[in-house]
This record gives sequence, C-alpha cells and structure tokens, in this order.
Amino acid sequence: MKILRGFFATLFPGANLSRPLRILIAVNMIFTFVVGVFAPFYAVFVVEELQGNIAFAGMSWGVFTIISGVLMLLFIRWELRVREQELLLSFGYLIRSVVFVSYAFMDSLSQLLLTQVLWGIAAAIGVPAFASLYSVHTSRDHSIGEWGGLEGASAIASGVAALVGGLIIESFGFQIVFFVMSGISFLLALYIWLLPREVL
Repeated sequence: MKILRGFFATLFPGANLSRPLRILIAVNMIFTFVVGVFAPFYAVFVVEELQGNIAFAGMSWGVFTIISGVLMLLFIRWELRVREQELLLSFGYLIRSVVFVSYAFMDSLSQLLLTQVLWGIAAAIGVPAFASLYSVHTSRDHSIGEWGGLEGASAIASGVAALVGGLIIESFGFQIVFFVMSGISFLLALYIWLLPREVL
C-alpha cells in the first residue's frame, strides 16, 4: 500500500486521497487500461476477424451501450436494496471476464450480439456500483481533487492503452489479448470480493 500511496502522491499532488479512493482509482485504472487495449480496435476486430462490416460494428457497439443504459435505469431499485455495493462491483468484473472469454472464441456475428448484451448487463451492474462506492468516500471540501484524480487516472490509462493496444494486437493477435483481459477482470473481481467489507 505504500507503493500505491506514493504513486498517487506523485501523480496527484494535493489530492489528499483516502485509502478507499486510492484502491478504487487503481482498480478503475487497471480495468480502463484493459478495455482500452481493445476498444479502439473493435471495428477492426468485427471486420477482419468476423467478416462483418463497419455498419454492423457500429450497430453491435450500440447494442452494448443501449442495453447497459436501459438496464442501469431498470436495476436502480434492485441495486439500492444491496447493502454491500462492492459485491455488485465484483460481480460486474466477473461477468466481464466471461465476456472477454467469449470474444476469444468468437466465431459468428450472432455470438457477438449476445456477447454485447452480456457486456451491457455487466456494465449495468458494475458501473453504478463503482460510482456509489466512490461517492461514499468523497468529501465536499476535497471533491475536485477526488473526482479529478479518478477522471485523470482513467484518461491516462485509456490513452496509454490506445497507444500500445495496436502494437500488442499486431504482435500477439486478438485471442491472447482477450485471454489476458479476461484474466485481469477475474483477478479484479476476486480482489474486490476478498477485500474486508469495511475497506470500501
């Protein structure tokens, strides 16, 4: 934890981030990087690996985002009843690990659509849970530094992932990248699950 504390002190001087916020930012940075390695090249994957087209790539990505948005609205009452929001966050990462395994064995456009629906479900469960957990640990006096730390770290992780993603995919192919994405998502789910409940 000293390494993590030093990292954030260097990257976000004066942000005064608490331990829960540092953990959540670090977890979010890792997952944002994982997704960022693939997301900019999603259309390439659909066209080159699945013999789809740009229109289908756009439509299938739209399925993911619309499903996640609709379900976020529908899940509100259910998620409010869950006292331990970190378990929802963990479950969201777990489902995403399944999503990435499905990508690794993707062989049809119909499977892609089903996988996008599953990813939408995972986002609908995990994204609000993350926001809820993060907001609980923010304070009025330090909110700019706390939220700025989260957004800044996410932007850095996403940018670095985009820079290296093409090289990784070009060198190793999509399948090995999906396996790594799935493994990291599973480890994030396990890490959040095993954290003492009082931490988050």
